[in-house]
Amino acid sequence: MSSIIAGNVVAVQAEIAAACARSRRAASDVRLIAVTKSQGPEVLAALAAAGVCDFGENRVEHLAAMHEAAPPAARFHAIGRIQSRQIARVVALAACLHSLCDHDHLAELSRRLEQGARRMQVFVQVNTSGEASKAGLAPADLARFVDEVRAAPAVDLVGLMTMAPMVDDAARGADGDAVRRCFAELRALSEIHRLPRLSMGMSQDFIIAVEEGATDVRVGTRLFA
Repeated sequence: MSSIIAGNVVAVQAEIAAACARSRRAASDVRLIAVTKSQGPEVLAALAAAGVCDFGENRVEHLAAMHEAAPPAARFHAIGRIQSRQIARVVALAACLHSLCDHDHLAELSRRLEQGARRMQVFVQVNTSGEASKAGLAPADLARFVDEVRAAPAVDLVGLMTMAPMVDDAARGADGDAVRRCFAELRALSEIHRLPRLSMGMSQDFIIAVEEGATDVRVGTRLFA
């Protein structure tokens, strides 16, 4: 398993580097976040040995289990929907939250961080696809929420996050165009709000995301298949 993971990491990093070259960026501008939601703790050591130190978790319960087995240099990213009752655990376990899009969650996050005398980096999630099944703010609602996050104590707003439509082959045809439009819209919003980081792109579409300016890609299946 370790050799498979190592080979997959090399392949994904090579694809990231090629996409960066096409968009005239340095490969070092892009952070690979390994999404380990369907994996056991044993994959963490293999990923760390392959040079991956950032791990993304959709579920807080799984984040807690993985955190216990994490190598010393591990950084955990909470990337899925959260509930108010889970925020205390997110503060305790994660270095970064990618899915902030709720006023009450922001208030509770800020309060918990202040209580613990610490800070946390956050991304605001934006629904650029318009799909009702996806979380995130409508682009029209972003400006007001960004102002709220910037004013919140102990919360460091670093960027925006989005999820593109799920397609079988995001590299071709109309589906690929729809994916690219979602990522391009997030990049445009980040420029308007002067936010340097873009969390976008998963296993099926991270190449397009990097071409459109992603700084953080959340890749799972491609690392373990």
